[in-house]
Amino acid sequence: MTARSLKKRQIYQKSCEKFGYTTAKIGDTPVQIAPYFKNGKLIAQHIRYPDKSFAWIGKPRGVELFGQHLWRDGGKRVVVTEGEIDAMTIAQVFNLKWPVVSLPNGVTSARKAIQQELEWLERFDEVVLAFDDDEPGREAIEKVANLLSPGKVKIM
Repeated sequence: MTARSLKKRQIYQKSCEKFGYTTAKIGDTPVQIAPYFKNGKLIAQHIRYPDKSFAWIGKPRGVELFGQHLWRDGGKRVVVTEGEIDAMTIAQVFNLKWPVVSLPNGVTSARKAIQQELEWLERFDEVVLAFDDDEPGREAIEKVANLLSPGKVKIM
C-alpha cells in the first residue's frame, strides 16, 4: 500500500499521507484504502473500487469519523463532509491545518455517525456540514443539524 496523489481529483500525495489514504491492488483491481480508527487504534479499512463501489475490511462497527484521529479535541471549527475524498479535498484547501472529517458511510450514516461522535464535535465552536447539495445531502443536514447545540451548526 502506497500513499500517492490522486491526480483525477487533484489531491496531492501530502494530503493522502496526512490521512493515511493509500492505493493498492486487490487481485488485478486497483483500489483506494481509507483507514478508520477507534480510540487511536486502526480497526477497519474502507475500500473504494474504480466503479465507486465500497467494501470494508476489519470491524467498521463504531469507527470514528474519517480523519478524526488527526485533530485535537476541540477548537474553533471542524468541517464534516460526506466522504473521504471530500474531506481530503477541503483539508488540502486549508493547507491541512483545519480539522476536516467525513462520515464513514456517506450521508446514509450521517445521523448515527454524528450521534456517536457528538461529544467530540461539541468541543468545537462551529461544526460546518459540507454535504452535497442534492436531496440526500439536504435530508441528512435536516436529520443531524438539531443534534448539535443551537447556533453551532453552519451549512456549506
